[in-house]
Amino acid sequence: MRSPHAHARIVSIGAGRARQRAGVVGVFTLAELPELRGALPPPAVAAAAVKPYRQSALADGVVRFAGEPVAVVVATDPYQATDAAADVAVEYEARAAVVDPERALAPGAPLVHAEWGDNVAATVTLSHGDVDAALARAHTVVTRRLRCGRLTALPLEARAVAARWDAATAGLHVWSSTQMPYGVRQRIAEALALAPETVRVTAPDVGGGFGTKGPVYPEDLIVAALARRLGRPVRWSDTRQDSFVSTTHAGDQLHTVTLALAADGAILALADDFLIDAGAYLPRGAVVAGVTAPHLLGLYHVPAFRCRGRVVVTHKVPCAPYRGAGRTQATFVAERMMDIAARAIGVDPVELRRRNVIAASEMPYDRGLSYRDGMPMVYDSGDYPALLETALERAGFNAFRERQRAARRQGRRLGFGVATYAEATAIGPHEGAMVSVESDGRVSVTAGAPAQGQGHETMLAQICADRLGVPFDCVSVSSGDTARFPSSAGTFASRVAVLVGSAVALAAEAVRDKARALAARALECAVDDVVVIDGRAHVKGAADRALGLAQLAALAQRPDAVRALGEPGLSATRYQSPESVTWAAGVHVATVEVDPETGAVTVLGYHAVHDAGHEINPRIVEGQAQGGAVQGIGAALGEEIVYDASGQVLTGTLMEYALPRADSVPPIDVAGCDSPSPLNPLGAKGTGEGSAVPGPAAIANAVADALDGADIVQIPLRAPALARR
Repeated sequence: MRSPHAHARIVSIGAGRARQRAGVVGVFTLAELPELRGALPPPAVAAAAVKPYRQSALADGVVRFAGEPVAVVVATDPYQATDAAADVAVEYEARAAVVDPERALAPGAPLVHAEWGDNVAATVTLSHGDVDAALARAHTVVTRRLRCGRLTALPLEARAVAARWDAATAGLHVWSSTQMPYGVRQRIAEALALAPETVRVTAPDVGGGFGTKGPVYPEDLIVAALARRLGRPVRWSDTRQDSFVSTTHAGDQLHTVTLALAADGAILALADDFLIDAGAYLPRGAVVAGVTAPHLLGLYHVPAFRCRGRVVVTHKVPCAPYRGAGRTQATFVAERMMDIAARAIGVDPVELRRRNVIAASEMPYDRGLSYRDGMPMVYDSGDYPALLETALERAGFNAFRERQRAARRQGRRLGFGVATYAEATAIGPHEGAMVSVESDGRVSVTAGAPAQGQGHETMLAQICADRLGVPFDCVSVSSGDTARFPSSAGTFASRVAVLVGSAVALAAEAVRDKARALAARALECAVDDVVVIDGRAHVKGAADRALGLAQLAALAQRPDAVRALGEPGLSATRYQSPESVTWAAGVHVATVEVDPETGAVTVLGYHAVHDAGHEINPRIVEGQAQGGAVQGIGAALGEEIVYDASGQVLTGTLMEYALPRADSVPPIDVAGCDSPSPLNPLGAKGTGEGSAVPGPAAIANAVADALDGADIVQIPLRAPALARR
C-alpha cells in the first residue's frame, strides 16, 4: 500500500478490515516490522559524500514521495492481496511538497529531511586552469541554461522479489531481479541481523536492467523479512503502472553553462553549475553527480574548467543511475554548447569540433583532474579525429548541405546533428571468475556479476574457449548467485567485459597451464612442448600423443598431481582489479526532418561510430549500440516523467510516457573505429552504456540545424515548442 501524497505525516493506519478478507495472511506496517527501520541508508560513494539519513523500507511516520510504501499485505494470491491493500485505511496530515530543485534551494522551502536544515544532499566540485582569466581574454563567450528531463527505465520485465526461509539452517534464499545481488545480500543481512553467509541472493535471467535494477529497494528487504517472519515463501511482483512510482527515475538536471572561445574557435574555458533533482532519497548516493562533472569535457581540449554540481532532494520518486548515468546529460550540455558557439562565431559545428578534438598523437591524454575513483583522469587510447571523420563519411556529410538546400526549396526542413562523447568504463574495485574443467571434460565459468540480457554468457564463453583452447560449445557460464562465487560489485558502468572478461582470461590461462603441466608428466615431455587445442593436450608436432581434458581432470585428483599442483582438480579463480577506468569514445550523427507547421520531428538517419577497444564479439557490440541509440532517441523526443505542483506523476502509464516505437526508429548504422586499451589483458573497453549517451545531443543539434540555429536548450523536444520557429 503506497502513499498517495508526496509529503505527509502518517496520523494512523487502520488494518482491521484488510485483515478480515479471505486469504489474507497478515497486514504489516513498520510497527510490526521494526527491523526495517532505517535499513536503507545511502551507500558510500567515493568523492561525493551524502548527508546522513536513514530510510526505512516502510514509511516511518512521514512519507516523502507519492508511491512510498506505507504498509504491506500478504495473502495467498495476488488478487486477494491487492483487494486487501485497498482496504488499509491510512489517515494523513498533508504537508507542502517541493518538486522543483531550484525552489528547493530557496529559503523557507519545505524540507525533505528536516534534520539537514536545507535540501542539498551533496556537492561535487571539479576544476583545473584559470577559468576567469580565460573568460577575460576570450573572443566569444556563450552562456545558456540547459535542462534535461526526468526519465525512467522500463525493462521488458518489471522488478520482482521472492524469498524462502529455512528454519532448520536459519538460512534465507532470496531471488531478486537485481544488478547487484551482493549488495542486496549485505543490506538484508544487516537489516535482519543475519550473518552474510546465511543469506543467499540469486539474480536470475531477467528482461533488462539499465541501471534501475541496481539499487537495493524496500521490496527486497520487505519480502525477506516477511519470509522469515511467516516461515513461508513470499513473492512480490511489480506492476507496470506501479513501476512508475516504485522504481527509480533518472536524468533530471539543470545546467547553467558558459563556453569561451578564442578568435580561431579554440576552446579556452568551460564553466558549469548544475543541479540534479535526486528525489526524496539517494539509493545510489551521489554517484551521478560524480559522473556528470568529468564527462562535460568530452573529446576536446579544454585548458580551463570549473564545475560545481549540487544534488538536491525533492518530494519525488528517488533517482539513481540509468543507462548513461549522467554522461547523457553532460554530453547534451557540452555538445549543444559546441553548436551554439559555432553559430556565434560563424563556422559550421563540424568544423568547430575538428579544431578542438584531441589528436591520436596525444594519447595517453592526461586531463589534469582526478576521476571519481580518485585516480588521474587519463584517456588511455583512441583516435578521436578518425571517429569523427568516419561518422561524417558514413552519414554523407559532404553531400548533406546541398540535400538540405534542395529540401528547403520544397518547403522541407532537414537538419544534420553531430555529438561526440567520452565514456569512463570498467570502474573497480574488482571482479572475479572461476574456470573449472568438469569430470566429463566440459568447462564451467562461474562469476558473480549477473546478466540482464547483454550477452555476457556468450562473450565470457568465447574468452574462456579462446584462452583455454577448447571448443566454444563445451563452455557453460553461470553468474549472479552469491552462493556460487564469493565477491562481486555487480553489473553496471560498462564493466563486465573488461573486468569479468579479464578475470576469465586469467583463470582460463591458469587452468591451461595446469593442464599442460599434467600432460607433460603423463606424456613424459617438457611442459613447453605441450599445446592445448580443441580440448586436447598434445605434444607439439605429435597430435596422436594426446590427452583429453576429461582424462586430465581425472589425473588432477591423484595424490601425486595434487602434490605437484598444490590443489586437486583443474580449476582456477582469478580477479581483475583495475588501477582506474578505461575510456571508450564515439561519435553519433543524426539527420532529421522537422515539420515547420506542427513541429513533429522524424529521424531520417542515425549513424554510430564507436571505440570499444578490442571487440570480443562484434555482433554483441553492434546490438548494444543499436539498443542504446534507441534509448537515446526516446530521451530526445518523448520520454519524460512529468509532475504536477503537488508531487503527483502525470505521466504514469505507457499512454502518457512516450517510449520510442519501431515505426519511429530508423535503421541504425554502426561501425567500430577501435583502439585497444593498454590497461587490461583483453585490450577491451566497456560499451554497454556509451551508445545511449550522445543521441539526445545529436538529435537536438540536428533539429536546431533544421530550424536555422534555433536555441534549443531542453530535452525532450516538444513538437508544439518547435512549430513555426
